[in-house]
Amino acid sequence: MLAAQLARRGTKSLLIECSERAGFGTDYSTDEPAHLLNVRAEGMSAWPDDPGHFAREFGDPRGFAERRFFGGYLRRVLDAAVTLGQVEIVASKAMHAVRGAEGWHVTLEDGETVAAQALALATGNQPPERMSIGSSAGRRFINNPWGEEAKAVVRETPVSGGDVLLIGTGLTMIDAVLSLSAAGHQGRIVALSRRGQMPKAHTDFVPAPVGAGDIPTGNVLAMWRWLRRQSGEVGWRAAVDSLRPHSHALWQGWSDEQQRRFLRHARPWWDVHRHRIAPEVARQVHDRVAQGLLQIVAGRIGAMEQVNGGLEVE
Repeated sequence: MLAAQLARRGTKSLLIECSERAGFGTDYSTDEPAHLLNVRAEGMSAWPDDPGHFAREFGDPRGFAERRFFGGYLRRVLDAAVTLGQVEIVASKAMHAVRGAEGWHVTLEDGETVAAQALALATGNQPPERMSIGSSAGRRFINNPWGEEAKAVVRETPVSGGDVLLIGTGLTMIDAVLSLSAAGHQGRIVALSRRGQMPKAHTDFVPAPVGAGDIPTGNVLAMWRWLRRQSGEVGWRAAVDSLRPHSHALWQGWSDEQQRRFLRHARPWWDVHRHRIAPEVARQVHDRVAQGLLQIVAGRIGAMEQVNGGLEVE
């Protein structure tokens, strides 16, 4: 989107992307129809000055589009900038960057160097580092839930009929459950996290905007108490969403100690209320819980190792 915005202003850019996902990223390169956006179409426009841009293309402002559809939309925005001659996509990896008197020099994977007046790092979500707990788990432990290895396991698991353990109960867990369901998996899925919290569902509510001066700053506990009181008055969805315009200022106004306190104690609760899922997705997930096919567990893993072709977990 930075490249597309620059193109609108007549500024050329070089977009260096080593994968084939330029314009899609991790989230929107999924090919699963079951993976939906977590925000209604009316809130997903590529252009701030035209908030209905995506909703008109999707056709339902209040609906939740498939993420692959939105990925195609973003790619068309990028392709339009390429067609204008303002953006060039380079299929390579940036290895090194040096700033000189006249701008930047970026070295690519093949040794070629490109020059530019400005450099923007837009690296997106990177593959996760391998968890030490999986060191003795063998091939049954999948470290990257978005990679080709994970997709292969999703395809083969319904055939083997085995149980699945998901470490984490956030939005990635939701994606994994939807993928397994779409593939026909009928075994048991256990999703484990320290607090056993799961993303809440979207539903209609009356917005209750607040001004920056209405929110206590500088202290996590004071903000949390305010949020609880506000939730009791206007509903928790309206209360949480009222903080969206102020979240960056709130975070930057906290000391390092207060930020650590939020991450340690409050973030899991904030995440499941702030980053909600489409109602139809919530129904699918709760149906699996009701059928006993999905279990949400609070706790930690003590050890994990491969035994007789499967995993033994403590």
